[in-house]
Amino acid sequence: MALTKNNIINALKLLLKLVVSGAAIAFVSTMIDLNTTWSLICSAKWPLLLVALIIYAMSQVLSAFRTNSLFATMPLDLPALTNIRLYWLGMFYNFFLPGGVGGDGYKVYYLHRHYNQPVKSLVTILLSDRLSGLVVICCYLCIFATFFVTRLPIPGREWLVLLIIPGLAAYYLFLYIFKRSSTKAFWKVISYSFLVQGLQMATACLILKALGGEDNFDSYMFLFFVSSIASAIPVSIAGIGLRETAFVIGSQYLSTNGDMAVSLSIIFYATSLVSAIPGAYYAFKPSAISK
Repeated sequence: MALTKNNIINALKLLLKLVVSGAAIAFVSTMIDLNTTWSLICSAKWPLLLVALIIYAMSQVLSAFRTNSLFATMPLDLPALTNIRLYWLGMFYNFFLPGGVGGDGYKVYYLHRHYNQPVKSLVTILLSDRLSGLVVICCYLCIFATFFVTRLPIPGREWLVLLIIPGLAAYYLFLYIFKRSSTKAFWKVISYSFLVQGLQMATACLILKALGGEDNFDSYMFLFFVSSIASAIPVSIAGIGLRETAFVIGSQYLSTNGDMAVSLSIIFYATSLVSAIPGAYYAFKPSAISK
C-alpha cells in the first residue's frame, strides 16, 4: 500500500503526540513519589470509584444531548438513541484511535453520508459543542478563583467572576458569526455544559474522597478544571501527560499533595477510558448505530 501525503501527515501527528505525552509523563514522574502514588491508587475505595464511574457516564449522556441540541438547529433531526450511540462511538475512537480519524471526524463522516448534511456545517457544530464546554470550564475557574481558592496571588481576584459575562457573550458571538441558526440553542447548550462539567467535578470529588483526600477540595477542583483545559490541547494522546502535568505544577502553587493530585488525574482518566469502552460495539457493528 503506497503512502499518501495524508498518511504521512497523520503518522507525524501521532509521533508528535507520542513524544509530547512521553515527555510529559517523564516530567511528572520526576516530580512525585511513584511508590506513594501507586499505593494511593491501589488503596482507593472501590465503591466510591464505581459511583464516580456512573456519574461520569451520566455526564457523557448529557453531553450527547448538548450536541444534539446544536444538531437540531442545522436542522438535523437525529434520534436521541442514535445520537447517544454515535457519541459513544466517538468517545471510543478518541481514546483508541488517537492518530486516526478521531471521534468528531467519524461523526462528520457518518452524518454526511447517512443524513446528507454539509461537512462544513457539521464541523462548525462540533466545534461549537466543544467550545461551549471550554467556556463553561473557564466560568467554573472564575468562580473558584474568586470565592474558594483565595490563596491565589492574582491581582483583582475578587472581580474574576465578572469575566463570566464577556465569556458567555463571546461564545454567543461565535455562534452568531459562524452558525447563526445555533444562537437559538445558546442557553440550552450553556445549561447542558454547566451540568456536564458539574457532574465531572462531582466525579473528581468522589475519586478524591476514594483516595482519602479530605482536605483542600476547592484547590483540587480548581486544578481539575485547569487540567481539563490542558488535556483538551490536541498535542498529546487523549490528553495523557498534560492533565497530570497541570496537576503536579499547580500543586506547587496551591500547596496540595502532588501524589494525591496525580492519583486523582490517573483514576479520572481510567474512569473516562472505561466509560468509552462500550463504544467498541458500534465500532465493530456500525449498522447498529441507527437501529
